[in-house]
Amino acid sequence: MSILGVVLRVPAQAVAEVQAQVLALPGVDVTHNPGDGRLVLVIEDVAERSAAATLGEIAQMPQVWSSTLVYEYSGPDAPAPEAHQSGQLDWRRNLSDLDGVRP
Repeated sequence: MSILGVVLRVPAQAVAEVQAQVLALPGVDVTHNPGDGRLVLVIEDVAERSAAATLGEIAQMPQVWSSTLVYEYSGPDAPAPEAHQSGQLDWRRNLSDLDGVRP
């Protein structure tokens, strides 16, 4: 289970449009909209995909200037979404594992 806290910066005139777009995504909640081009989001894993994948989609929206991860929780409270089980190798490694591949 992952929970992400994110601050988005968007053009002030596009706040309502971007807010509607992100609220249409499963697992996304807008917790604060001061009306000045910032949106504070909470993104959670859903059955279809991980919170990180949702954040990636939001960050690539044309009117999103920046997305800043300000909080991240990953815990064993629930199994990861099926879509998150991609069969890829985990990118996290111990430094000693990397020493073994040096010439």
